[in-house]
Amino acid sequence: MSIPEDRRYSSQIVSIDPSSLVSYAYSKNEIKLNKLEKSDKNAFFISYLYARDMISATIDISRNIPDSDLKDAIEIKVYDELALDTSVEYTITYSETDSKDTKNRSFNVFIVDAALIDAKLSPIKEKTRYIDYVTPAPFLIKALYSKNLLEPDGTHCFVYFQKNDAFLAIYKGGEYIYSKSLHYSLKEINEKFCELIGERIDEEDFYKLLVNEGLRATNSQHQQSLMQLFGEIFLYINDVLVFCKRSYNIDYIDKIFLGSEIGTFSGIDEYGRSYLGLESFEFNFSIAINSKEWYIDQIHILMMLSAQLYFDNHDDRLNFSIFKRPPPLKYRPVGQLLAILAASLIVSLIYPAYQFAYHSFLSLQTAQNTNEYNTLLQKTSKIRQDIAALKTEKEKVDVLLKDETAKFEFRKKLLSEIYRKKISYPMKAAMLLEIFQLSNQSGSKVENIVFKNQQLTVSIQNRSEKKITEFIQDLTELKKYKINTDKIAQDDAGKLYSSNISIGLHDE
Repeated sequence: MSIPEDRRYSSQIVSIDPSSLVSYAYSKNEIKLNKLEKSDKNAFFISYLYARDMISATIDISRNIPDSDLKDAIEIKVYDELALDTSVEYTITYSETDSKDTKNRSFNVFIVDAALIDAKLSPIKEKTRYIDYVTPAPFLIKALYSKNLLEPDGTHCFVYFQKNDAFLAIYKGGEYIYSKSLHYSLKEINEKFCELIGERIDEEDFYKLLVNEGLRATNSQHQQSLMQLFGEIFLYINDVLVFCKRSYNIDYIDKIFLGSEIGTFSGIDEYGRSYLGLESFEFNFSIAINSKEWYIDQIHILMMLSAQLYFDNHDDRLNFSIFKRPPPLKYRPVGQLLAILAASLIVSLIYPAYQFAYHSFLSLQTAQNTNEYNTLLQKTSKIRQDIAALKTEKEKVDVLLKDETAKFEFRKKLLSEIYRKKISYPMKAAMLLEIFQLSNQSGSKVENIVFKNQQLTVSIQNRSEKKITEFIQDLTELKKYKINTDKIAQDDAGKLYSSNISIGLHDE
């Protein structure tokens, strides 16, 4: 349920019967009986008028009449065509209906005696102070379609019996078409039933008979009387439907809903089929989680749904309440005047207040900046002194560093030379020793040795090419040297073979 923007209401809805003042409170999806005088003052109060209290008619107004003059034109025509008493004050509302007439616009007009509204609603107003929404009972049915409890498919007829009234309403495509107060309220039905059986029956006992046994009463006299009585009622309803269908060009009634203030009459659906030729449905709609705990007059259910609908759209076209809650102060003339005065005062004070506030702000900011400047100046002076001392210290350190660097470079060079002579020479000697040993084993003669770029190049001779090859293989099997030779050459006399062998240490 959406709450109005002005938040004038609480989330509670209070529905009120205008005759008995019986009320129910609907909140948080639960319905409970309510003591009207103890209701939450911010609850949404809704009541209704009986269908018999309203005069309804359809009138045509020329399309040449502008909308600004429409209200006056409708009221003049209503007084003229319906012969209303000019000495009586009426509340008149209207709604436009679809019309194919190119010359005239068609309107449904609803008229209620203003004095009657005051008489009906004053007892409620004494207990609640406000009545937020009041509309005739037939209009409450619209909420069933708007809240998706009924699909607006086709034409539907609603017949509802109340203790003090009864009405028939027609809706087509979910929109109101026609309504009429019927001459068969529950009290009137009770009176006629007592006449037929020739004895007085208490109203409450009669209502229990209708609900519990209905038109299938076990007492044969009661059953015959009820059958006769409801036969008359449904013939009367049929006459009303015939008139309505002819007047409003209705081809077919798709469904009829039958119900009453006291509950569903047992067996009444058979009369809908027999006398009207229509499939009957129970006029009973549940909207609360505890709605099955007891039977609730369906008019109260319709009022609660209509209140929810009003929350959504705030449509007052069919609201006949004369005790509406005043709008919030900001929407009243006095509230708007106060708002203008307050705005004027505020505007007149804005510039001086701004100047004072801005001056105070600048003074405070200046004081803060001055304090920060003095603090930073002291820190800056100290930092400059520290930097000067560090600079002098750095110059001394640079001189020492230069001297120590020169000493370091000299020692580094000296150590490198010592290492090279200590390591490189013994390694060369070891390599030569192994080479000479292997050459002796193969019977080869070393002619020349050249050391360059950490690599030995050995020139070797032998009368046998195979011996030179064995020498190279023996060196390779040591797996200590990288061996490389281009070829094994033979001299011109063909007696000696020679080869230049490059020998280097492995990287690892």
